[in-house]
Amino acid sequence: MRTIPTIIRNGRLMKRTRMLPVLLIAVALVVPFRSPVAAPATTETTIVLDTDAAPLIDGTFQVVSNGLTNETDPHVSCNLASYTSDAFQANSRVHYQDLSTGTDNVIPSNEYDLLSGISGSRVAYTEATSSGYAIKVLDTNSQTTTVVPGVGRINPSIGGNLVAFEDTSNLTPEITTYDLSTGIVTPLTNDSLYDRSPKVSPNGNAVVWEKCQLTGDGCDIYAAIQTSPGVFTTRALTTGGGEDRFPSTDGEVAVYVSNRTGENDVYYQPLNGGSEVHLSILGNQRHPTISRHLISFESRYLLSFDIYVYDIRTGQLSKATNTLHDEMLSEIGVCNGVGRIVYVIPEDGTFDIYALSFAAPRVTEDQINDLISLIGSFNLARGTANSLTTKLQNALDAIEASDTATACSSLTGFTNVCSAQSGKKLTNDQATQLINSANQIKSALGCQ
Repeated sequence: MRTIPTIIRNGRLMKRTRMLPVLLIAVALVVPFRSPVAAPATTETTIVLDTDAAPLIDGTFQVVSNGLTNETDPHVSCNLASYTSDAFQANSRVHYQDLSTGTDNVIPSNEYDLLSGISGSRVAYTEATSSGYAIKVLDTNSQTTTVVPGVGRINPSIGGNLVAFEDTSNLTPEITTYDLSTGIVTPLTNDSLYDRSPKVSPNGNAVVWEKCQLTGDGCDIYAAIQTSPGVFTTRALTTGGGEDRFPSTDGEVAVYVSNRTGENDVYYQPLNGGSEVHLSILGNQRHPTISRHLISFESRYLLSFDIYVYDIRTGQLSKATNTLHDEMLSEIGVCNGVGRIVYVIPEDGTFDIYALSFAAPRVTEDQINDLISLIGSFNLARGTANSLTTKLQNALDAIEASDTATACSSLTGFTNVCSAQSGKKLTNDQATQLINSANQIKSALGCQ
């Protein structure tokens, strides 16, 4: 019988099977043109945060799984969570659970599945086959399974129609994507470095990952933005200056951890360029993830790791857990006004999974009014200012009428005008600032 020993890689609990003879499979790859890598952000804003002053989130905790097996690697999308259950190396199965009802299901596959990702009703996971590791995607609604072409594929992340994974079929791991709607396979990397830990944005338009030296250190964060099906623009978000790890993205912002100041702190920056923000917190932080405008991460100063949530819009830091356990491998998801954090804690000799649900801060009139005030501070020509503020006022009126679709449309019209006037009636910096602020509001509203 094969065994699946538990290992930890990149701070992530994993399982590993003994590799079986690999059957060579020819896979046609569609390789698009990729633009040159752009330079990373060069400016930094530091925000000092005090965890002792962080208020405790008012939410509801629930047990996802605390059986006699090891439950690890949790992920969440709206009210659905996925995780890996390891029966002490006898087998490894991927589960998915409806957090609103507690209904738990096992993916119908063989006994060696692990390392999942989830988006909507789809669960992507790694399966150990007789030919090697492969990626499969289960639609939990239709109960149909899609097989990603090729072997030597592990550690998938899924968002929208896009699956990204580590391709270990070559000498060094590379990041590759598969489009579920078109069947296009796109390599995002092709170099002699160690590319790993891909994360896909919920809409499938962006991928972030670690690019490291072959020794596993010297890591930087990279991003690829999809400009058309199978066509990506790659950008280095960080270069040098410490170890940069644990990337995550909501499609607008990338968040990660760096030890460039001597301890592990959380950083974030816009995917399309802009100032990098450093959240300066005593102690060490790990595993940041982002959903809408909320960043969750684990932080420890003296005793154990607890989970915190930082609101990009308001600058508010809140505490999600307050226990003597080491909460780990946490992930946040915000959907329909509800925030959910799934995480692992070690107890009674095994790893168990819990979830916290809470009311996510919603967009208020203040954020849009602040944006209107910002436009006023630019001293723009009256026609330009009126064109911009009218669209924001329309968004305000729609929010007051609970018409989210119209609010989103008005905000999209606002960003379109900003883009059209960038370098003309708006400076490039002004346009970028306005677009980033509007996109954060759209993300918080749940605009598609």
